[in-house]
Amino acid sequence: MKLKLLFLIMICVPLGLLAQEQIRGTVTSQDDGMPLPGASVIVAGTTNGTTTDFDGNFILDEVPSNATLTVSYVGFLTMDIPVNGQTTFSIVLQPDAQMLDEVVLTGYTTERKADLTGAITVVELGPVEGQSLSSGNAMQAMQGRVPGLFVEKSGNPNGTSSRILIRGVTTLGNNEPLYVIDGVPTVRQEVFSGLNPSSIESVQVLKDASASSIYGSRAGNGVIIVTTKNSTKAGGEERYRVSVNSNLSVQSEKKQRYDMLNSIQRGEALWRASVNDGADPAGGYGEIYNFDWNGDFNNPVLNSVTLQPYVGGDTNVPAGDTDWQEEAYETGYVYNNEVSISGGTDKSFHLINLGHLKNTGILKYTGYERFSGKLNSNFKLFNDKLKLGVNTAFTTSDETLASTDIGSAPTPALAISLAPTIPLFDSNGNYGGPLGAGYSDRN
Repeated sequence: MKLKLLFLIMICVPLGLLAQEQIRGTVTSQDDGMPLPGASVIVAGTTNGTTTDFDGNFILDEVPSNATLTVSYVGFLTMDIPVNGQTTFSIVLQPDAQMLDEVVLTGYTTERKADLTGAITVVELGPVEGQSLSSGNAMQAMQGRVPGLFVEKSGNPNGTSSRILIRGVTTLGNNEPLYVIDGVPTVRQEVFSGLNPSSIESVQVLKDASASSIYGSRAGNGVIIVTTKNSTKAGGEERYRVSVNSNLSVQSEKKQRYDMLNSIQRGEALWRASVNDGADPAGGYGEIYNFDWNGDFNNPVLNSVTLQPYVGGDTNVPAGDTDWQEEAYETGYVYNNEVSISGGTDKSFHLINLGHLKNTGILKYTGYERFSGKLNSNFKLFNDKLKLGVNTAFTTSDETLASTDIGSAPTPALAISLAPTIPLFDSNGNYGGPLGAGYSDRN
């Protein structure tokens, strides 16, 4: 009996392993049959997933025959589809009827999303607000939540992005979108990035050419419309809400570091490169290393490599074994705290928002600190025929960005290009290595 059971196990296990196959399919819209690019296709209960391409097609590997696919797309109902051994799928998503009743601000009017004819995306603020607390930037939190929106981070501790694209790259001029915050247009993304997430009421992204008919040529690259909180539904009573948010995030780049050669390993690599070129290693790198080898270019054998005791023969600069990535980076901390008081009656609304953001930076000797505040207040008079209000915001910041060397080389590039033989400090406590027009690999 035991032998029969063992025999069945040996047969069934390979069959179970073979049951994981590659599947492919297409995701389209039920309304017009058009493909849905960027739709999410995930094996339920796992991290195995992918997104559809421009034509709505997807390919997913290692999918068990009894798995369930979860397919989702912004503005459509999520579908759970059993695989049941199939390898080809034609998936049709239904629009989310609840989202069609959303009221969308288009720049000159408000209307139901179902009645819109232009390409407008309404950003879901719940996830954005939570992610903004950790990054301190509402703009970066929108990445991946708006189809076609591309956010390229600069890496600076102030959290600003080096490039933001809504309608792709154009060949002429600036590609940055226009921001309209409470009706005031600006092209500076810092104004939006400086808003505290809890003070934002809604965010809409206008992506088609109709935006130009509203805001002119400035809207040629798309428009991001931001509305801060300026009303309340109190039901005739006076209601106020106090919100206190505090967040601490830890940043590190260690998982992205390069595995660099140490001083001896670099010497071995330089010896091999010289021998392959038929050149004497000591002629090119004798000031840095002592090469003990047989001198036969046809059958080279390296016995050992040792460092010269001093860099460039300077007795004040002993040769080192420096990990420049370790010396350039450190663990960064982001502190984000904000207090918000909002409320009022059906006839009035008041909002006071105060925020403090501090990012110590992962690159040493960089940092960013920002204090911000916002005051919104409005009153409805004469049976709601007249509305008076004030909408103000202030921001003050102090930042220390990454510097470059004399040759304009960025600091992260220097961390993977400087020779490890150069010490961080010399014997007098000063920074090691030559000063002036950069560092040479010959010393």
